[in-house]
Amino acid sequence: MKPVKASATQNSEITALINSLRETLSANDPAAPTTRGHLKETAEKLSLALETPGETVQRVAYYPMRTTIVRIANRLQLFHILVESDVPVTGKELAQNTGADHVLLLRLLRFLVATHDIDEAGVDSYTANSVTKNLIVPQLEAGINHTYDLVGTATMALPSFLAKTQYQNPTDPKECAFQEGFHTKDNVFEWFPKHPEHLNNFNLWMTGQREGRTGWLDFFPFEERVAKGFKGGDGAVMLVDVGGARGHEVKAIKKKHPSLPGRFLLQDLPDTIEQALPVPGMETVVHDFFTPQPIKGARAYYLRNVLHDWPDNHCQLILSQLASAMTPGYSKILLNELVLPNQKCSLIAAQVDITMMACLAATERSERQWHEVVGSAGLKIQKIWTDVPEAESIIELTLK
Repeated sequence: MKPVKASATQNSEITALINSLRETLSANDPAAPTTRGHLKETAEKLSLALETPGETVQRVAYYPMRTTIVRIANRLQLFHILVESDVPVTGKELAQNTGADHVLLLRLLRFLVATHDIDEAGVDSYTANSVTKNLIVPQLEAGINHTYDLVGTATMALPSFLAKTQYQNPTDPKECAFQEGFHTKDNVFEWFPKHPEHLNNFNLWMTGQREGRTGWLDFFPFEERVAKGFKGGDGAVMLVDVGGARGHEVKAIKKKHPSLPGRFLLQDLPDTIEQALPVPGMETVVHDFFTPQPIKGARAYYLRNVLHDWPDNHCQLILSQLASAMTPGYSKILLNELVLPNQKCSLIAAQVDITMMACLAATERSERQWHEVVGSAGLKIQKIWTDVPEAESIIELTLK
């Protein structure tokens, strides 16, 4: 069957429809995330269908360049300058504000216009657009910096590392591409305290990953599944946020459910606990989750994006320490993690999985893999709560 060529009129109508959709759809509209996903996938397939072989190579070969240029722009605060200006800014003005060479800036700005990260307002005149505004959100800006500075280095070392290991799946967090890229014997979490700028970018990015997504408290019935069964009493603990960084999850729970009884505890390593948020009613406890859990019989132990940082044997140890502290028939574990599909995994989820491989010899898991790893620790899955597939799930665990 011969391909049908679209007429000039049809092309014009298609272009008008695309422009209409672009103007009416909001990326931050929580009412239709599935519709947005389908439209994005269709648009990507259309773009690929229009791609020549040379364009395919250009897209794949130069993929890292965009992160590189945005990272340079972050250092120069280019996006902040453009967003904060009420009028278009010339290249010469940007050179004066940043101290960078004007000719160099023109080359960087040319690239940023081509990738639609900024807009041109005329010859050597530039202005912010919606993408520019997204890029200056502090947590998202930190995400770019973290991805370029740390993830990028580890990922670029991945080909040579896998070749040396004869393409075996990495399972040792002290022997993966991260060590090769950074010439260190430390794993990432041992390395972070020695490099506070990287740790700060990482912590900020962890708080910003949900930008534009539905939060777990909007689809998981916390009051029904956790608060309703709380027994109370002197010193009774409602929730322990295990490896909870600065306490953003406890803060979110207390904001969503301000009248919840019981104690709320944040646990993490000393350097992170020192940066804990001043959340009313939240207690902080220095704790290494590979060691026995000191808080016995809590109603819930919550872990967000903890287990995806570790290979299966480490996850088994973490979960076993929690299982030993749980009260049968009362305590539960809430894992806030990705649950990968068996087919048609999204690019975002696949990117996170490769990041875990390169930096930590860890992995994202499918539902089958989650059953296996929690079962090995004497636990069972009661239910998996999901809003948008591959965005974020709550895996509810109890003792077997």
